Amino acid sequence: MSKDLDSLIKELAEERICEMPHPLKEEVWEQLMVRLRKKRKEGKRINAFKRLKPVIAACMVIIFLTVLYVNPKTQVAAITNKMIKRIVKITQDTVKVYKKVDSIAVEKTDYLFGRDIDDPRIGEAQKKVHFRLFIPEYIPEGFKLDSVDILNKNEKKETVTFLYINSNRDKKDCFEVTQRSYSTGTSVTMNIEKNENTKIEILTLDGVEYTLINHEKDLNGLLWDIENIGCEISGNISRENIIEIAKSMK
Repeated sequence: MSKDLDSLIKELAEERICEMPHPLKEEVWEQLMVRLRKKRKEGKRINAFKRLKPVIAACMVIIFLTVLYVNPKTQVAAITNKMIKRIVKITQDTVKVYKKVDSIAVEKTDYLFGRDIDDPRIGEAQKKVHFRLFIPEYIPEGFKLDSVDILNKNEKKETVTFLYINSNRDKKDCFEVTQRSYSTGTSVTMNIEKNENTKIEILTLDGVEYTLINHEKDLNGLLWDIENIGCEISGNISRENIIEIAKSMK
């Protein structure tokens, strides 16, 4: 009896399966082909993108370098101007200037080439040092270059000082422009005494940070850095003039 029941159930299941709608072979094959084409297209896009990755990267590098060449005032140029990291700390008695020189690439360059240096003393000084001297184009009325001092026994610590004197007054006024080269890894601390009348200003002009130290009305000092060169102007000179001199140095 159980065998007949099993046979009956099997026959009913077969009839039900036969009665169920199912796609034709052609329809099944067409759907399969559509799926295969879609997968192939996706695979081609992925492979093409993989092949183009090096080309895209190269193009991005070319565009980046082109922007730097066309526009030198980009972030890279700013970093270049910050070879000397400087921290200024002001206390009751002193102004402390800490300097640390990062690694720099020094190239052998003819610093006289293409430059019109009027004073032969500055030209001679440029020949004797291994860094580019910055020459002030603005000099206050009455002041003239009196002397040029050079310290170049150590190539890594060279110093050049221009002394300007105003001989038009009974009491001679003067100021000095000093430039010092610093080698890679150099750490320097400058201590400048101050009193209750000393005023300190941190100025940023044309992307360059200056520290202005005013002792009296016409007794000022100005400190700043260009690449691996530390610059300083100090003497009997007004605030306005000392800033104009620094801005004109090229």
